[in-house]
Amino acid sequence: MINIEISLYYHLKQKAGVGTIPLHVPEGTSIKEIKLILEDTYPALITHLDNVMILQDKKIVLDEDVLNEDALIAFLTPIGGG
Repeated sequence: MINIEISLYYHLKQKAGVGTIPLHVPEGTSIKEIKLILEDTYPALITHLDNVMILQDKKIVLDEDVLNEDALIAFLTPIGGG
C-alpha cells in the first residue's frame, strides 16, 4: 500500500466539497483507478474528471500512469486561451 495526496482545484473542489484528499491505495494503482475512486466517493465529480489536466509531483500524467509512493496528485481544469 502507498500513501498519496490528491488536490482538487477550481470547480472540482466545489463539486467534491473538499480541496485535499489523502488516500492509501495498493502499489501499482493507476491514475484511471484514482479517477474511479474519486467518482465513487464524490459522485458529483462523475464526468468532471474526463477532460482535466492531471499532475503527479508537478509533471503531467495520463490515465495509464502508475502512482508513486507519497505522490502529490493535482487535478486541474483546462484553462481556455486564445
